Amino acid sequence: MKAPTLDELVLLPEPLALHRQLDARNYRTFRWLLVLVALCALAGIAAAADLHDRWGLVLYPLDLLFCAALFVLRDRDFFARNFRQILLIFLCVEIVVLKLAARHIQGDGEVALFIMVIFLLLAFRLRLAEHVMLYGFSWVIAVFPLSWLGLRPAGAPPADTGETVAVSILSVICLAVALGLTQLERRRFLGVWRQEHSRYRERLRMREEIDYARKIQLSMLPQGAPEIDWLELAAASLPATEVGGDYYDYFRLAPSQLALVLGDVSGHGLASGLLLSGVRSCLYLLEPSLGAPIPVFEKLNHMVRRTTERRTYMTLLCAVLDREAGTLTVTSAGHPPVLRYDPQRRCFDEAGQGAPPLGTFLQAQYVEDRLPVSSGDLLVFYTDGLLEARNGQGQEYGDARLRRAVARAADSRTAREVRDAILGDLANFKGDEEQSDDITVVVVRLRWPARDVNSGPPPP
Repeated sequence: MKAPTLDELVLLPEPLALHRQLDARNYRTFRWLLVLVALCALAGIAAAADLHDRWGLVLYPLDLLFCAALFVLRDRDFFARNFRQILLIFLCVEIVVLKLAARHIQGDGEVALFIMVIFLLLAFRLRLAEHVMLYGFSWVIAVFPLSWLGLRPAGAPPADTGETVAVSILSVICLAVALGLTQLERRRFLGVWRQEHSRYRERLRMREEIDYARKIQLSMLPQGAPEIDWLELAAASLPATEVGGDYYDYFRLAPSQLALVLGDVSGHGLASGLLLSGVRSCLYLLEPSLGAPIPVFEKLNHMVRRTTERRTYMTLLCAVLDREAGTLTVTSAGHPPVLRYDPQRRCFDEAGQGAPPLGTFLQAQYVEDRLPVSSGDLLVFYTDGLLEARNGQGQEYGDARLRRAVARAADSRTAREVRDAILGDLANFKGDEEQSDDITVVVVRLRWPARDVNSGPPPP
């Protein structure tokens, strides 16, 4: 029978937790007593064989078998569910065995054995009715004359009245002490249990709030890619904790314009989620201005400075894809640059070397970084958690490995397949190492009709 831990007990109702705790304590005493009784039974068998005691040769082997059966059953579910009843039966059986084993002892010797039993029962913590029953049963067996059963000679002297009175007084005193000790044990355990149970309920409440916050944050992320015929888009965000610090969103500015925003709050957790919620709200209010995002970044920087501590900051990137102009315009506040892969030339470009993150109280000069793009180009947006992911040897994933993964997957692959290839390569690199930061990846594949680079922008 396995003793429950306090963490397991706080999950149970108070009466059942107390019951399990007392059973676990009684079981530890029961194990030692079981070993002691088995050794005494072996000694009794040897003595009975030496004295040619037929009663002993029956009594002690049966008692040894009883102990062996309890030892075998100790790990069964039935034993754990009914341990209290099994313990009471075991103690009553052993009291009877002790009485029968003492049939040849007269006077003070028998009284001394039962006084020992009375004190031994103090080691157990039982209910009031169980204590009363157990002490009452031991008293009855102690004063019961075996001559009535023919197990002691008829001429044997009767039990001394003083001995009976002594056993009775000691039984009452020990019963009162046992009840007091059980009550003290009960109060001590319940004091600890109630404190831990209160902490458990608080942790459960916080867990529910965190889960609710996670659901809210996930609802803030796009539920799917926008349906735009001139590009393919696939994204994934992997928070390191229940509430992450990464954010991405799409804003359809015009039929031929799409703004893609990525953000990353320093750290992760509830504080990051709250800041992201505020930034997202501001972005939706300022959505019409995202086509020229520098004023938007200035306002957001002011907002983050006023609503967070100096230690909290946020990187932000806004990329505006313009199909008519064939350009990618990137404004960045400390965010990793956009990675552009040209499958025709098989080379990479970057866009978005920008100002300090939002909220750092540093002088910020936001700029627009414009890059020409064409059909077939692959754009990879990501947060720093991707590049800084480490494997078991402490090595970072890094920009070079990301570029190799993109180049391998770029040819004739959809945006979703490229995204999955990047995340698969990351998983192979990281192995079983725990994720330490949020990771977000957004992949865009441009799909407008091919044109001559000297013929002007593509038709709307």
